[in-house]
Amino acid sequence: MANVCILRHQGHIKSKMHFPYQHNFRTLKNYGNKNINTSLSHLNTCIVNNLKNGETYFTAFNRMHEDGEFQGQLKVQGAVDKQTKFLDEFLVYPPNEKITEMSLEEQEAFFQKVLKALQKYFPYMIILSAHIHRDEVFHPLDEEMKALFPEGKVTPHMHVIAIPIVHDKKKDCKKISITELWKGQFSYRNFQDYMYNSVGKEYGFDRGEMHDFDESKKHLEVEAFKLKEAEKSLKKLESEIIKKEQELAERAKDIEPEEQINLFNVKDVIKQQKAINLALKMEKDKNALLLKEKESLNQTIKGKDELILVKNQEIQIQQENLSEIKKELSLEKDKIH
Repeated sequence: MANVCILRHQGHIKSKMHFPYQHNFRTLKNYGNKNINTSLSHLNTCIVNNLKNGETYFTAFNRMHEDGEFQGQLKVQGAVDKQTKFLDEFLVYPPNEKITEMSLEEQEAFFQKVLKALQKYFPYMIILSAHIHRDEVFHPLDEEMKALFPEGKVTPHMHVIAIPIVHDKKKDCKKISITELWKGQFSYRNFQDYMYNSVGKEYGFDRGEMHDFDESKKHLEVEAFKLKEAEKSLKKLESEIIKKEQELAERAKDIEPEEQINLFNVKDVIKQQKAINLALKMEKDKNALLLKEKESLNQTIKGKDELILVKNQEIQIQQENLSEIKKELSLEKDKIH
């Protein structure tokens, strides 16, 4: 797994566009990300920049939309995490050992090939920028990434920021849609296969482990069956609860006569309600006591059964001993005669 080039993507909503811009262009003096070594930032290169002077991802996005380069409903409502993702960021992480062996020119050639393959796979996608970072120490969290990026070492990698554009065949126009960009169950696997065949093979990288969808489907079917059985049990339990509630309601009617509540009988009603509550509590306590007694009786019966079993075993042993004694007596009699 240590020889795999990792390609991941992450969507960004409109109100969060400034975060990848600040990170990729290194616009801040002080970073919360302590992995960035600013003394190495001069080694970073921007191999694509389609932003005009002074533009950010946000202003460039608005300009292109106003110019009619793509269509789409940009007014979003609802929770932040449910809003439309207007940017798609591709993160390209080659294995540390391979990429650090290359010269700066060779590294740039590699990332250019990745970028060219990306653009070919998503022909309508608008790339805003592509940055190669050589000033960032990567601290991987999962095991897959730990195998690729040794702890505490700088690993050159690339950030590609793009507007997810697809072609609307019905309207014959370009529109923004990150959902359609990754449409289909195997869309991400197909993308990874394409990138491996286009670039990975040439550089001697391995194809990463593929997710077994058939096995996942079987697992989901088992989980669905368990869920269905649990729902049956829940329905049965609910019906039993309803039945018990009806029984208690009937008992309550016997205790509490139907009577209209007014200022004069409210004290009587309160007393009756207390009596009902007390009766219900007594019924509950009674059931708990019966259950406890039943458990105690079962335990006693179990103990008796075990004692009887032990006694039977002792009797059997005594009978066997007695049988042996009889045999010995019979032999002694034979000797005497």
